[in-house]
Amino acid sequence: MAERDQETMQHPPKSIKPASKPHMALIDSIATVNYHEAKIIFDQYGFPGFDLVGEEGSKSFWLIVQHCDKWPEFQQQVLEKMETQVKKKNAHSTYYAYLVDRIRIRAGKKQLYGTQVSYRTDSCQAFVADVEDLSNLNQRRQSVGLEPIENYLNTVSKNHFLRNEENFRKRGIIGPILYPTGEEE
Repeated sequence: MAERDQETMQHPPKSIKPASKPHMALIDSIATVNYHEAKIIFDQYGFPGFDLVGEEGSKSFWLIVQHCDKWPEFQQQVLEKMETQVKKKNAHSTYYAYLVDRIRIRAGKKQLYGTQVSYRTDSCQAFVADVEDLSNLNQRRQSVGLEPIENYLNTVSKNHFLRNEENFRKRGIIGPILYPTGEEE
């Protein structure tokens, strides 16, 4: 299910233009099927931790739930059960942080971990908007195993540029604008 989710998002069929209405409809149909399957699993087992499905299986379940934006109540239920598993070290705290932020953003609240980004289209630079207590963001990120925000934003900026390089180069953008990290030579 997770593989189909990722394949559909990242590599639509050749007959469908990426990010077009048909592509978004295909993504939505995959998310709908995955939601129904994930709900069956969740109703029977709760959040499937490492002990039940292994690390990869637990990550895959989280990924499917992460893309269930049309069902925020379901995402919240999963988050609560996932938190219990994270406290037992039976699920990844980093994925928990992503789901926390995704749910908060969809509910109109500020993020805690800065995992959900937007991009400046004139410079291909990722940025985080609506983060609670920005001065302590990196401490919160570290507490769940996430890298410093500057490193994360640079990575996603580079990836965004590579996925859209042709379009950016046509506009005279030859690379993303990166944040200083203290690791520069």
